[in-house]
Amino acid sequence: MSDAASNGTSRSYNPTNSYDRQTAGVPNEVRFDNAGKRVAPSMRRPIPYDRPGCFYAGHPHYYGYRVRHLPHYDRYRYWGIDYYYYNGIYYRFWDDVYHICRPPYGILFDRALYALELDVLTFAYYNNVYRNYTTVNSNYSTINEQNRIIAENNATIAAQNATIAANNATIAAQNATAAAQAASTPSMDVNALKSYASYQLATKLGLIQSFAANGQEYYYDDGVFFVADAKGQYKVIVPPAGALIKALPEDYEVVVLSDGNEYYQVDDTIYRTTVADGVPYFEVLGQLQKA
Repeated sequence: MSDAASNGTSRSYNPTNSYDRQTAGVPNEVRFDNAGKRVAPSMRRPIPYDRPGCFYAGHPHYYGYRVRHLPHYDRYRYWGIDYYYYNGIYYRFWDDVYHICRPPYGILFDRALYALELDVLTFAYYNNVYRNYTTVNSNYSTINEQNRIIAENNATIAAQNATIAANNATIAAQNATAAAQAASTPSMDVNALKSYASYQLATKLGLIQSFAANGQEYYYDDGVFFVADAKGQYKVIVPPAGALIKALPEDYEVVVLSDGNEYYQVDDTIYRTTVADGVPYFEVLGQLQKA
């Protein structure tokens, strides 16, 4: 939050997409203490309850910041977590203060409300195999069923693509067919290896992965992942494994997990650094399971 914003002036700078918004260099948006250590939003002084706005309308929403009190609110329970809702904004309450948070999974909002350019996600891999997790609590059983369906659909799409490729290869000249097969086979192998390696690491760290459906467009803005439905709405979803983003939201935390390595945490989502096609990204690895 800039000094101007802390004095009551609203933040008006809104570049066209989430990467630009997160890397545009808004003055003093990322704060550091005298020792040069980053001060996370949750550690900064509380802001007025009327400051945050809906992220999809391009308003400043300040995820991770605190609000001391709300004039009134509605309380809802999603995925075993209590959310406090006021003026279009969701909060979670702990340590006697309200923390501004992202919309819960499953929340719908009208596509016509979204006022900024959307980022269409790219993925490091797609899971074509249904995989089990040894520890899954009741909140995450939905992900398991979702993963089973998506894996079956992804496998069907992969089989269909293979059939189409085979038909095209039959029609093409022998030399062209051989070249096409040589080019496509390594790509399929790399995807399978990447998805399995990611699953193994996530399982080792006690994370659960939500899969992405091949052929489905996924959208992203400031730590919120969503898809479009046939009814003209966007639906907030669990961040899918393998999704690649260019910049972390402002409220990220650096955490050390059980393998002794550093990762990045935004809400319950764990990210790791990766490189795809020579470009550095943050990749969704999986979700921390909460009781």
